[in-house]
Amino acid sequence: MKLVDIDETTEEAFFHCLHDERPVNPEVTQLRRRWHQKSRDNGLRAKVLLREDDNAVVGLCQYIPIEHSPLQGEDLMVILCIWVHGFKEHIGDQQKKGYGRFMLDCIEEDAKASGAKGVVAWGMDFPDWYPVSFFEHLGYERVVTRHPVVLCWKPFTQDAQSPSLISPKLDTMPPGSEKVKVTVFLNGWCCAGCSQALAARKAVEGLSEHVDYEEVDTTTQSVMMSWGIDSAVFLDDKQFCPYGAPWTGDELRAEILKLSQRKRQKQDKT
Repeated sequence: MKLVDIDETTEEAFFHCLHDERPVNPEVTQLRRRWHQKSRDNGLRAKVLLREDDNAVVGLCQYIPIEHSPLQGEDLMVILCIWVHGFKEHIGDQQKKGYGRFMLDCIEEDAKASGAKGVVAWGMDFPDWYPVSFFEHLGYERVVTRHPVVLCWKPFTQDAQSPSLISPKLDTMPPGSEKVKVTVFLNGWCCAGCSQALAARKAVEGLSEHVDYEEVDTTTQSVMMSWGIDSAVFLDDKQFCPYGAPWTGDELRAEILKLSQRKRQKQDKT
């Protein structure tokens, strides 16, 4: 097996996040590609893992210096994601074959060669979806827990300083009005975040009398840090379905209309 930079033969699998059982969404690919192009000059590594016998793409990873990531810290390398194909379709389930460990070893070697003082990763306190236990089994220690998100790291040097999560700055969130304020934070490093942003765009179509809509481009580090958010959808000052099951545009639309009705009923009473 070998871990290589993406090229014209493998970039579709990378931008599609190996979700081969789902149709390719060109809009998501475009958003992912935009983020990738803007991040390459900031030290982004975008790689795929090729199986030895047939060069099939069985895994991917992307990592970047922490100074250009959705985390806070210095002189560390951040793993944004590391993933091995886990579906029965197409090439089949490739997990539990050592591919994840191999990619993590390669990342750590690259980070050391680049002068990083450690590697940072994030995971979930869920057993079946991006579990932090994968990193813990390979020597990573928990630093911060904001359930269900867990930040962990492996320092290489004694003077390495532990990283931290960024926190949403809700006090800077534009205030709501008689309409529902829908604020979409769009970064592009994650397919899920891109899909949510696109779903939100469609959900508000035809709802101008109910919605004030705004998109915030967080591909610029200063903007992301000023809000303390990289990818999310907010209704007024509350994030819509954080870390829950994937939601649809229809579900978001229904929630918007429900909130709008509550606001109007409250105004009628006053």
